[in-house]
Amino acid sequence: MKPLTTLMASAVALSTLAACTGPGILIGSGAAVTRSVLQERSTGQALTDLEIEVSIANRFANHSGELFRDVDVDVHEGRVLLAGSVPRREDKITATQQAWEVPGVTQISDELTVEEDSGTQAYLNDVWISNQVRYHLLTDLEVRSVNLNVTTVDSVVHITGIARSDAEHATALNAAAGVDGVQKVVSHVVIIDDPRRVEQLAKSG
Repeated sequence: MKPLTTLMASAVALSTLAACTGPGILIGSGAAVTRSVLQERSTGQALTDLEIEVSIANRFANHSGELFRDVDVDVHEGRVLLAGSVPRREDKITATQQAWEVPGVTQISDELTVEEDSGTQAYLNDVWISNQVRYHLLTDLEVRSVNLNVTTVDSVVHITGIARSDAEHATALNAAAGVDGVQKVVSHVVIIDDPRRVEQLAKSG
């Protein structure tokens, strides 16, 4: 495992680079550290995820403005979620290939759709749904919402992150499904004591 000071310096450099490449990847290392204190992830792992996320975003930006604009990237413990809508099937394939080329990526969940731009109203609807789901998770005492991220694409909610138990996982999914307008809930959540997660952390540690 890299020393914390090295990881901090790396993340600061990456976030500075991100600021030069576009608003979509402007992520502060300080925010990653603060968030990791509350999460089940270690600070070192949070910074590693930040490095992976920025690297993928930079690859997208260097490949094409469309790919950078259309694809949302979320990373937890090396597991990458790609969500959004791209105009061509080749873009979907390219996004996955570009993400796999980044060191540290252990899994990719490709939830990209290929279709015409769904329009401003659909986008605003997705934002509203995401905010409602986050609110329900935040106010549910049985859910540690800081461990979960929410992304909505065409009224389909994608939840990624870590759950402390199967019961917490189920509660989070039910909360999302209960929000008006949600067509489907897709889980990319890993249970904290999942043997695959434990093994992966041991390898990376």
